[in-house]
Amino acid sequence: MLWRSSSNPEKGRTKMRRKLREPRFCFQTRSDVDVLDDGYKWRKYGQKVVKNSLHPRSYYRCTHSNCRVKKRVERLSEDCRMVFC
Repeated sequence: MLWRSSSNPEKGRTKMRRKLREPRFCFQTRSDVDVLDDGYKWRKYGQKVVKNSLHPRSYYRCTHSNCRVKKRVERLSEDCRMVFC
């Protein structure tokens, strides 16, 4: 969110407020499918070619209302059965 400083309007400074983010975590597992059963319902919203990898990275969003959780899923280039999120 941007807002202007009201103390000295001549300078026209802008200040940024940052949202607090929850910490991210990553895990690795062996699987034949990209979407693992973790209790959420996921919708794929993107895919990207990753440099130095044969497998693309997939992007997922939780479909539950008011849920803002997102995840990225990739496969290791050395072992295509290994998935990490």
